[in-house]
Amino acid sequence: MEAEITPTENGPLHAQRIRALKNDRGETIDTSESIYLCRCGASKNKPYCDGSHGAAGFSGKRLRANVSPASEFAGKEVTVVDDFSLCAHAGACVDGAPETFFTKGADGRVSHPDASPAEQVMATIRQCPSGSLLYKLRGKLVDDYFTETDVGVEKNGPYHVHLARLKGEARPATENHYTLCRCGASLNKPFCDGMHAKVKFSDGSPP
Repeated sequence: MEAEITPTENGPLHAQRIRALKNDRGETIDTSESIYLCRCGASKNKPYCDGSHGAAGFSGKRLRANVSPASEFAGKEVTVVDDFSLCAHAGACVDGAPETFFTKGADGRVSHPDASPAEQVMATIRQCPSGSLLYKLRGKLVDDYFTETDVGVEKNGPYHVHLARLKGEARPATENHYTLCRCGASLNKPFCDGMHAKVKFSDGSPP
């Protein structure tokens, strides 16, 4: 894996060799070998960094660490793997298979793989951009949903990274796909935790 994303200290994301930066319509807007992407939310040139993180007093400190391992919920055909600490609250899971995702249990949220057809469960998990939800078939983890290296810029939302190594201590559930904060408000930096919706983050005009 040649592509790399490096969260710089209290600064932007340094994306190298990602092949394509895409807007929310899937259109390629940049193919540079080295791109600095804003993650403080204050840049006047989003999605690019313009140095505003300094004046904004941006801190890249991660305030909520991964403290528990992923949970597994075994069904007859498919096992749901859920790392809630990486959830970006995109909502694809509850929209795609509401009978399976989720109920509340003593130890957190609980998935019910057999409550929906296996194909529906797998298709729904493949729509989870953060990698918080993955699945296993016959005991083998399936996480290779994307084959092209790129970074997608969601309108008023996070970066969707595909097939790029994330540098630093924070680890995604899979480097095949994960989401990174660009509003500056996530408590789980560098990952998105859905705070862009709560703070009503706006990136201005589409790139």
